[in-house]
Amino acid sequence: MNNVKPFKIVIEWNGTEDFFFSCDYKHPDLPTPPQKNQINATRTLPFMTQAMGNVFRKLRKEHISFPLFLVTLAFNHRDLLHEIDQLLLLLHHHLEKQKAPGTFSCFITSSQTASLSSSHD
Repeated sequence: MNNVKPFKIVIEWNGTEDFFFSCDYKHPDLPTPPQKNQINATRTLPFMTQAMGNVFRKLRKEHISFPLFLVTLAFNHRDLLHEIDQLLLLLHHHLEKQKAPGTFSCFITSSQTASLSSSHD
């Protein structure tokens, strides 16, 4: 990886279990860059959206069966870890190509037909 380093991660839900993952990066000695509203990629990661949807409901204090949530996580942990690895690899591949500060953004969806077009970095 070059000199740019991640310094902020944001997760923003769009009202459903689907969410936007973004990571700001910069050279450690430079000021924070202005934000861009660009989506670099779209990925279908159903296990991650299910787990993050449960976190979202918990944050909103909506009903969720915590033991069932833990059982679901335990049952799907391999798939969930694989999807997290996919997202991190996508981020690292993007960072390897960057020379200046910026933001990597990815729309994460549970459905096969995403509303945004997918680009591959």
